Amino acid sequence: MKLWQKDYEIDKRIDGFVVGDDWLFDQRLVRFDAIGTIGHIKSLNKLGIITDDEEKKIKNCLLEIIELDKKKEFVISPSDEDCHTKIENYLIEKLGDVGKKVHTGRSRNDQVILAIRLYSKSTLIEIRKKTISLIEAFLNLAKEGENIPMPGRTHLQKAMPSSVGLWAGAFSESIIDGLSIIESAYRMNDQSPLGAGSSYGVPIDIDRDFIREIFGFSRIQKNSLYVINSRGKQEAYILFSLLWIILDLSKFAEDLIIFSLPEFGYFFFPDSFLLGSSMMPQKKNPSFLEIIRARSNTFISYISRIFSIINSLPSGYNQDLQETKKTFFLGLDLAEKIIDTSILIVQNLRINEDNLTKGFTRDIFATDHAIDLVLNEGIPFRDAYRKVAEEIENLPSPDPYVSLKKRKHIGGPGNLMLDELKEEINRAKERIRKDEEGFINKINGLLSTE
Repeated sequence: MKLWQKDYEIDKRIDGFVVGDDWLFDQRLVRFDAIGTIGHIKSLNKLGIITDDEEKKIKNCLLEIIELDKKKEFVISPSDEDCHTKIENYLIEKLGDVGKKVHTGRSRNDQVILAIRLYSKSTLIEIRKKTISLIEAFLNLAKEGENIPMPGRTHLQKAMPSSVGLWAGAFSESIIDGLSIIESAYRMNDQSPLGAGSSYGVPIDIDRDFIREIFGFSRIQKNSLYVINSRGKQEAYILFSLLWIILDLSKFAEDLIIFSLPEFGYFFFPDSFLLGSSMMPQKKNPSFLEIIRARSNTFISYISRIFSIINSLPSGYNQDLQETKKTFFLGLDLAEKIIDTSILIVQNLRINEDNLTKGFTRDIFATDHAIDLVLNEGIPFRDAYRKVAEEIENLPSPDPYVSLKKRKHIGGPGNLMLDELKEEINRAKERIRKDEEGFINKINGLLSTE
């Protein structure tokens, strides 16, 4: 039975269209919606709306639901509409009138936002941990290639001497910055929404700070209308925070597609990573790189889809917001898959030092020669530039290993500052540890039967 059931039958075609596949994606919210309800009944008890005994009975049923969900035995169907309805109907079936009290002072609007925020906190902690593993993989690659020359390119043409360490270290440092953006999304998400009702609060003197403390949110999202208006925006911001890393990984994939070509041969992969062709017997394709490149655009489309759904909506709850949930979950899933696969790629990437050094033709040292003229002969740079350009075919070809060591400034190929990046990683790990510990402690406190 639907929570809003009236004294007439809804046309099943209309009902099916409105519900869509939302019920499928609500399955992953069951645990967090049950946890949210455990916290909510604590606040109802504090107000005297339910007794200690009633709270205990309701909580025990909610713990049953969590266990059933773990076993995949609490299954939402289209007729349930959503996880909130399924859970409340279960409580009513088990507890009768006591179960009917759980929705007092709450709307499905602030209820679902609470469940999504708890789910998001849990998921973002896991994504942050995976991102650390990704950074460490790039950092290890940078360390391995710290002194291995690699032709630097602009416009894809040879430009200046570089190194595998500089190339891999660039991704490592960029993703560290990306991690700080994800952390900002985590902080933005860390606001307690419960108490907003359907948009306009509730006519009960609920203690919203008590509720905030129960769930371990760092602050209350105060304005009840803003709580509902922020749905969709919050989810889009979380995906947008992940985009920084997805863009890095798309660039990484494109680089490897080019640099693993036989014509370059800078890097190669285990045969177990390479797919074949149904027609051409010789083919060994790094298809996984092409899929990262493609799916990074799919990920961008999820962000655009949420922004398109929420754009120009009037204030207050609108059913359009239901459509953001599926897109948000798909985006989170895809980001995790791209990160997981990229860790595997970086960890198994193999360097061909011979091919890398063979790429150092004399023209790549042109700027070095011009700078030498400036420093050794006092020639103005523009004159040195022209002189080198005129004599490019007759220039000597220096040792690329020696050339790297000359670039000793902070962040140059000869001074990658990898130890400082490692320190940043350790600080980020500590922030994740504190967030995870605080979150788990609050959830475990709610689930405790003592």
